[in-house]
Amino acid sequence: MIDFRTLNSFLSDYLANSGMLSFYSEKDRASYSMGTHCYVLCPVCGAKTSSEMIKGTRRFKSWQCGHLSSSSPLDFFMLAEGIKDFPVAVRKAEELMNSVPFEEKRIYHHKPDDKSLSLRKKNIELAEKAFLESDQMMTAAYLKTRGIDYCSLPEVIRRDIAYSSHIEQISQSTGKRFFISGVIFRNSFQGSVSFTVRRTEGMEYVHSDFRVLQIGKILPFGISGAIGAKTIAVTEGAFDAISLYAAGLSAISISGVANVGKVLNYLPESCSKVIIALDSDEAGETAAFSLAGILTAAGMPSERLRIGKGKDVNE
Repeated sequence: MIDFRTLNSFLSDYLANSGMLSFYSEKDRASYSMGTHCYVLCPVCGAKTSSEMIKGTRRFKSWQCGHLSSSSPLDFFMLAEGIKDFPVAVRKAEELMNSVPFEEKRIYHHKPDDKSLSLRKKNIELAEKAFLESDQMMTAAYLKTRGIDYCSLPEVIRRDIAYSSHIEQISQSTGKRFFISGVIFRNSFQGSVSFTVRRTEGMEYVHSDFRVLQIGKILPFGISGAIGAKTIAVTEGAFDAISLYAAGLSAISISGVANVGKVLNYLPESCSKVIIALDSDEAGETAAFSLAGILTAAGMPSERLRIGKGKDVNE
């Protein structure tokens, strides 16, 4: 009988140290080795995907991407190696586990090569193409389903939002092309541009774990509309930011609570007060407390936006 717990325990270390995983950052690489939450790049679509390890068993609780769903190191191993037959993958993994000591197989400091960097650049170009070819009426129609009046948004913000039903991307690992639909947010900071896609199926919002595709670096959304503003709200997601813009308040989305430490860099010189509009869940409350401390230390007045119903501003 195959001991999958032991096999996955071995593979979780093997994947990290054999060069099969591309970590989003060196901090994530360190987090992985400690058995704590981190990000790796999906071997199918190349997007940042969340990994969460359970200490002790060394088996991933979740490794979630639209192509992977909720999976284990063995599933990831099959994709990374291009193995489609499950018994073949198990046999190969067992051979690795039972061969020379694992420590002798380690290959450190795996970095994206020129081909990988070229593909990422190409994906940004493809996202830009889909963005420019998008239908403004379709964009407005989708935002209406989220309770947002497209026409009420500042023009500079409208220019950074688009809806496309045919966004082409290329897998970082396989080189295969795939297509998704969704709202594209164009992010920018200090001359750099990236895109975030909130996936949809038809015009319906995707609630699964793989609902966001990050194309390029994680950059803030909404800065173009906050220039010159005295009061600026800080949100986790772009939908929250544009919901506040629709209500007449300038806002910047930081793409997740992990980025609260970057907020001071994003604020324009005109800003004299920050409205902390992070989600009302446990992670959002913890991050809001941290952000309030950062702002206070910098001498920037702040106020926490309390949400009556729903988890976030858009809800």
